[in-house]
Amino acid sequence: MSRGLNTTAWLTVLVLGTAGCLCPCPNGVMAAAPATAGGTIPGAAGASVATGGRLVLWDGDGAGNGAQGWDACDAKAGCSKVGIDSGSGTNGSTSVKMHGDGPGYLGMGWNLFGWYPENAGVDLTPYTHLTFQIRVEAKSPADAPEPASVGVLLGCSRNKNDSATVTVERYAKGFTDGKWHKVEIPIAMFTKGSGAKFDLGSFWEFRIATWSSSPHHFNLYIDDLAAEKQ
Repeated sequence: MSRGLNTTAWLTVLVLGTAGCLCPCPNGVMAAAPATAGGTIPGAAGASVATGGRLVLWDGDGAGNGAQGWDACDAKAGCSKVGIDSGSGTNGSTSVKMHGDGPGYLGMGWNLFGWYPENAGVDLTPYTHLTFQIRVEAKSPADAPEPASVGVLLGCSRNKNDSATVTVERYAKGFTDGKWHKVEIPIAMFTKGSGAKFDLGSFWEFRIATWSSSPHHFNLYIDDLAAEKQ
């Protein structure tokens, strides 16, 4: 596949690469956030809209401290590693860091509940947007992931159907420039097409998927994951 990725082609790759990938992905590695008592998220399934219309799901400052992650890549093509990274967050706190190294599929998942209990989840139906901060760190533009290949998709606990994949670039132009960018994705985008059966009432896993025919070497940081009513 050429550097100018065809939208249909990369979507197909991302869907195939993440299908059935919940807890954790095959060949994936689990990584945990700092352990604290409970780890539950205010505003779990069935709750009303959070005060101010914004529900913080994970921020490295305490929200979502029960989260755990997995990482996965094409077995013979590259490597991906996910974990928490102290001091690299938007306010100098903690972020989720995905290290990508190689060609092919590189992906991660961040389960807000650590996969327990099995019916845990956040009800996204009262909200209009899923928002988060993203930053990409690479030695050169060639080492950074191809912007058009970076997709976000969600997992749910109730029926295990994945959401549709949404390209980050559509909502954050130039996000691979090394700076923090706030991404605001309409929640309705996750239920279009292949995401028609995704259960908005039991969202519990945030995922990033990338694909490239050539090797890339980068760190991708996520912080301040939230549901917002705009």
